[in-house]
Amino acid sequence: MKKLGLVSFVVLSLLLTACGSGNGKGEKKTLTVFQNKAEMTEPLQAYANAWGEKNDVEVTVKTCTGACDYGAQMKADINAGEAADIFLVEGESGYNLYKDIIAPLDGEKWTEHTSYAFKQNDSVFGYPVAVEGWGLAYNKDMMDKAGVDISTLNSLEGYQAAFEKVSAMKDELGIIDVVANVSAEGHTWVMGNHDFAAYLSAGLASDDKKILDLTLEGKVDEKRLNDYADWVELLFNYTDEKLLTVGSADDQFALFGEGKYAFMHQGTWADINVKNAGGEFEMGFAPYGSLGSEKTEGLFIGSSSYYVVNKDSKQADTAKAFLNDLAMTEEGQKMLVEEAQLISAFTNNSLKPELPLSKFVADWIVADKPAYSFTNQYSLPDGFGTNTLGQIFGQFANKKIDKAKFVELVTDAISKIPSGN
Repeated sequence: MKKLGLVSFVVLSLLLTACGSGNGKGEKKTLTVFQNKAEMTEPLQAYANAWGEKNDVEVTVKTCTGACDYGAQMKADINAGEAADIFLVEGESGYNLYKDIIAPLDGEKWTEHTSYAFKQNDSVFGYPVAVEGWGLAYNKDMMDKAGVDISTLNSLEGYQAAFEKVSAMKDELGIIDVVANVSAEGHTWVMGNHDFAAYLSAGLASDDKKILDLTLEGKVDEKRLNDYADWVELLFNYTDEKLLTVGSADDQFALFGEGKYAFMHQGTWADINVKNAGGEFEMGFAPYGSLGSEKTEGLFIGSSSYYVVNKDSKQADTAKAFLNDLAMTEEGQKMLVEEAQLISAFTNNSLKPELPLSKFVADWIVADKPAYSFTNQYSLPDGFGTNTLGQIFGQFANKKIDKAKFVELVTDAISKIPSGN
């Protein structure tokens, strides 16, 4: 997941009172953590505060989220010689951007307790922040009031019928529109990365990369892309136009939490924001309808965000200790699940989140239900989803192009991937 929240760029400096000389000179070690999860901001701050006092380390947590461009800020920090000791990467493309400064983490205790670590050539480089899920979240109470059978939400036809039914009852349900979705400038990552993952991964085993490989070769599966375009058109047709043009992710969270939409295009990371907006109703995710008449059974679940250690940092050992304690101690485990309400990627953490979307995905995992790849989109070239595809989705959302042109532009963009143009 991904880059959501109430702030654009927040620097949280935790200047902690020294509890001992530590190095004999009364000076503490320092540690900087740079991350992009808004839901982690306050819990991680509190955890880092306590950990810093215990270990005599001054910890600074920086969060870049919302309209803040994490990649651009990372590059600026690197160019200024101020790269964080611990920073976050997303999937293969994120690793490739910074691999020259990422330290291997083989042999760390936490690696024995997860199957989600990021690896390259059998070496561990990334600490999985959490397990996440995303898709079209629904308000269960509203589905019941509208008489929508959730089991039918697994094909284009099923969603078409449900959207039509809910739309006809907007006044009765007290909603603005059927779907809360964003595609405005500054929020193009929602469709360009997450939704496009449905084209790459829907209906396929989590390790099946045939559509991803085809895409990286500059080719498209024409039927699959046209079915996917039908899905995108359906979403846009039933999304509040304001959200598609000028709305933000914060608007999504707030209004969905207030019961103003029946569906919300987001992920488990939305839980806290929706709750803060008053969303106390039951929620869940349904399989996508992006494969036309073919029914889907799975959700998009996995770990896409990883903490990595800057190998050039003078505090690399301290950074490794921080991550190890985050996974191995009761304080770290509780912070992640009970306070941040995330799903742990570690088998030694038996805690489960209580907020509805994360709990729904956690229960889905325990029940061993089908899961599609959460990370295929992160193997595309840097910025391809957010910047290249995101702009095309934006044009489609704003009716500047039709569905045929959308397919043409996506096909053309993909054809240029091998050349890097």
